[in-house]
Amino acid sequence: MTKLEKKIHTLTHKPLFLVALFASTSMTVLGNVVISPSLPALSEHFAHIPHADVLVPLILTIPSLFVVFFSPIAGIAIDTFGKLRFLLPSMVIWSSAGVLGFWLDNIYYILISRCVFGIATAFVMTSASVLVASYYTGSERQKMLGVQGFATAGGSAVFLSIAGYLSALSWRYPFLVYFLGFVFFILASIYLFEPKTPKHIPQEHVDDEPFRIWPFIPVYFMGFFVMATYFVSPTRLPFFITQYLHESPKIVGISMAISALSFGIIALFYERIRIYLSIKQVYLIALAAMGSAFLLFFVFHTYVVVLLGLILLGCGGGLIIVNNNSYLFSIAKPHHRGKAMGFMSSFMFLGQFASPLITQPFIRLYGLLELFLGLGITIFVLLVAVGLRKM
Repeated sequence: MTKLEKKIHTLTHKPLFLVALFASTSMTVLGNVVISPSLPALSEHFAHIPHADVLVPLILTIPSLFVVFFSPIAGIAIDTFGKLRFLLPSMVIWSSAGVLGFWLDNIYYILISRCVFGIATAFVMTSASVLVASYYTGSERQKMLGVQGFATAGGSAVFLSIAGYLSALSWRYPFLVYFLGFVFFILASIYLFEPKTPKHIPQEHVDDEPFRIWPFIPVYFMGFFVMATYFVSPTRLPFFITQYLHESPKIVGISMAISALSFGIIALFYERIRIYLSIKQVYLIALAAMGSAFLLFFVFHTYVVVLLGLILLGCGGGLIIVNNNSYLFSIAKPHHRGKAMGFMSSFMFLGQFASPLITQPFIRLYGLLELFLGLGITIFVLLVAVGLRKM
């Protein structure tokens, strides 16, 4: 290890550096989590607006659409001009567009601010994730990707709790949580630095290698699939808990937090898991956990089993997402990581956006329990397909 490498290693393991880095990567979780508890109050406040039943949910979902469209653009720009050049301005735009909702009283202006917010999210998410892959290599990268997953899940649980409390006071107050983005921006601007391209890679060789999306299609499909299935948890299980199990709505938030906590804890142990299991074996075990969770929901209708299923779902989803990112960065060339991660972000947010659109027609035709059965079977079919595929 050269003196420069030792210096970089020291810098990238300092506590405040890690706080700045993973605060940046967890920012994007705030996108939907912060606003979701305010939706009922928003619906009531804008009830006099024509088509409010359509427009109010768009406040929650429209940023995801803009992430889908702009993440590949962000990836190309990051690979061309650098990560921090886009991360830092995007953090300011993200925070500014987010807090605007506190002052705006026109739903159309709020929706415009959410569109800008979605574009900024695409750049923050892509550049921050690529920074993690650029700062670390090998098993160290696996460890830090796990920490990133833990920070994301932990941030989700914390911000959901804060937003839930603030939404009880007013629908406006949760928008103020986006002020945290300015704090994260200050930390990032002080501690983060632009990783340099290794000198042993000839520049002409870099430029002559165009980015090809086809080798990444299986990874992108897995990202889309896991997000579409994992988001059945926050969108459908609350109805299952309250309407099928006749439990109190008060325990829904706790139930979702348990799933998020499981997601984060398993991600934190990803590096250790990879010591004993290959990337393919991790996929198989994670898919088995998710498939078993949905089959448990279908067969056993007790709250205790639902909690067990949520733990399995969180563990499976956490493992797949971290494993997917690790595999993506292992096969992507350093000068193509931005583009590779940009498309990954796009497919993952597309899965998140598409989840209710895919599941709702199925529920109307067959029912919620049948959806759980169908998902369980589908996941195990995918497990077999992954098992047969060479990696």
